[in-house]
Amino acid sequence: MKRTLQLLALAALLLTPVAASAQFGNLGNRLKQKAKQKIESKVNQTVNNPRDVVETVASMTPEKSDAQSKVQASVGGFTYEINGRINHEKWNKTQNSTITFTGIPATIADFRTLQSTLGKEPQGAVALQVMAFEMYRRDPNLGRQALELNNTSTNLNSTLRQLKEVMNVEDASYARPYLAAALMVGAKNTNAYTPDFPYKIKVRVNPVTKYQDSELLDGTVIYLQIDSEGWDTNWRGVEVVRPDGTDHFVISNCPAMYTQPKKIKGSWPGLK
Repeated sequence: MKRTLQLLALAALLLTPVAASAQFGNLGNRLKQKAKQKIESKVNQTVNNPRDVVETVASMTPEKSDAQSKVQASVGGFTYEINGRINHEKWNKTQNSTITFTGIPATIADFRTLQSTLGKEPQGAVALQVMAFEMYRRDPNLGRQALELNNTSTNLNSTLRQLKEVMNVEDASYARPYLAAALMVGAKNTNAYTPDFPYKIKVRVNPVTKYQDSELLDGTVIYLQIDSEGWDTNWRGVEVVRPDGTDHFVISNCPAMYTQPKKIKGSWPGLK
């Protein structure tokens, strides 16, 4: 792909008026034509679908957005940071982001404060969902309040139904109390879902599904994926939306995040 982009840049240079000045006349035109044919041939040889090149080049052009590439917050004695920009309006299949943090919010007031910063970015809403899962494990009432803030009403109901089952520690064969940990970098069933510390959550734009406007949700649905080694398919789909009139994103669909991860091997040490 790097070679392809270099060729496209060369094409743009060769096709400028400077390259075909009147001094060289037809010679310049012939050179342009040969260069164009050579580049087209190389593009067709190096990619299965030339349209991919167009999309990649388009995604690299400057774009207007209120998206931030770096967000930092300190709440309840813990630190939180977003690195990597995900556009709010324009689908860019190359964008990704990492959310780093040192702890789980202990109160709903802390969660609200955190949402006022992290929640302004779509990937921040995904990280808040993972934190809300762990809050639910520790205190179902507290977790429910956090999930109410971070989800559309429809997704809230389906998420709560599943968490009630997954966090049911009385059924050891079905329970997955380490669900939130399984969604963090470094955690896998073979290491008892012990994530790296500080905790990290990796999110990327779904490279296939473009953003879609939704009248039902009153906003633009952004299709993201969260990286995890807790399932056979590591990129787990999640959809977020910022309803018109609000200043933060919420989760509109996330079944891939709350289905059972692989069963643990060993004893789960828990999260800090």
